[in-house]
Amino acid sequence: MKINLTKTLLINFIIIILVSLITTGLISTYMIDNRFDVYLLEEHKEKIKNIQSIINSAIEKNRSHPDFAEEGLTRYALLENYYVRITDADNNLIYTTGKSHLMQNRIIGMGHNMMGPMMGRWMDRALGTYQEDVYTIELGDRVYGRVTIGYFGKSNMSAEAMVFKSTLYKSMLISLIIAILIGVLTSLLVSRQLGIPIKKITRASREITEGNLSVRTDTKTHIKEIYDLAHSINYLASSLQKQESLRKRLTSDMAHEIRTPIATVKSHIEAFLDGIWEATPDKIKTCHDEINRLSSLVENLEDINRLQKANHILDKTTFNLTEELRRIIDSIIPQFNKKNLKLNFQSKVNLNVFMDKGKFKQIMYNLLSNAFKYSYEDGTVNVDAYVENKNLIIKVQDFGMGISPTDLPHIFEHLYRGDPSRTRTTGGSGIGLTITKTLVEAHGGRIVAESDKEKGTVFTVTFPLSSLRKGT
Repeated sequence: MKINLTKTLLINFIIIILVSLITTGLISTYMIDNRFDVYLLEEHKEKIKNIQSIINSAIEKNRSHPDFAEEGLTRYALLENYYVRITDADNNLIYTTGKSHLMQNRIIGMGHNMMGPMMGRWMDRALGTYQEDVYTIELGDRVYGRVTIGYFGKSNMSAEAMVFKSTLYKSMLISLIIAILIGVLTSLLVSRQLGIPIKKITRASREITEGNLSVRTDTKTHIKEIYDLAHSINYLASSLQKQESLRKRLTSDMAHEIRTPIATVKSHIEAFLDGIWEATPDKIKTCHDEINRLSSLVENLEDINRLQKANHILDKTTFNLTEELRRIIDSIIPQFNKKNLKLNFQSKVNLNVFMDKGKFKQIMYNLLSNAFKYSYEDGTVNVDAYVENKNLIIKVQDFGMGISPTDLPHIFEHLYRGDPSRTRTTGGSGIGLTITKTLVEAHGGRIVAESDKEKGTVFTVTFPLSSLRKGT
């Protein structure tokens, strides 16, 4: 059977608190009780010495007939609950306090009457059994007599000492109960602080798995790990929702793009079959162009599939950056001439770099193709390369139709295509810039875009010079 987090935490907290408090209470009580017993034993020995001192004092004053009562022996023995018996050398009784006061004034009776039978029995055991100590009284080199001192237990525990011990045990018990209650309340609070946010996160993740990508957790917590977990769940849901939206948009766009050439080819072939049209070179070329268009769409889809797997393995070699840029630009100028576009290239670097030449070409071709698509006829595209703050910077700037502020933050996202009217004019599947960003980052660089609907777009690629050296 599974137990939820709140109950698990509560049970564990209570067990830890109980074990800790009971262990601490037992150790503390034992040490205090043991130390108090040592104190009582030392006090008992001191009282025995006092009794002996009183006896010696009385004998020194009158050896033949010492007055022990006059010296306060009776009063002291009764006060401290001792039985005292003194005999001479021939074992004849000289003095005794009697034992009746030990039994009559003992706290045992008080224990039974005031504290209940259980406490009374505990005090009976704590008092111990009756015992006697015998001491020899010597005067010079002869034995004067013997003194017998009787008492209960090892240290003749007094009523005050018994009350102290009883209070100690009670206070420990009360403290234990209070601490357990506080511990239970604290564990309830802590388990709720942990359990409630995790329940919300679990509920949200369950809804995500069921397809509700709009769900978000509003978990309020000061616990960093739980906050990070909730933030990650929200980010995951947001990313999945965005990807799902992009997937639907791509599917819709692809369906629209595929439907048109298929309809054109189908209508032409049907017209040929029905004898309505003659298969002239122009009409066959129209069918051929539409088939090429379909082929291009399929290639775009394959690019998407390749990007899914693209943990790009770079085949790095050393080459001169400026020379390679010139070759790339020379190879693409014929395409730019179709729109009468002027391609300006300016390089302020003569730098040998350690990069994947093929991937670098792909980066530049994608950026230049993008500039070509969105530039107006008779326009200009600028390419600049320079070093700044230990970074190699390459800029590709066009002055054509810019990107809207709404679309600009998303242009590098997988499958994203901006304004439909813009993409309908130029084509494309929204994969080129994603590939470009992936390849740039694979070389340790970054790419950003700035755009204005009226002024065009600038793509800036930045490579740290340290990432372009051999061995990186």
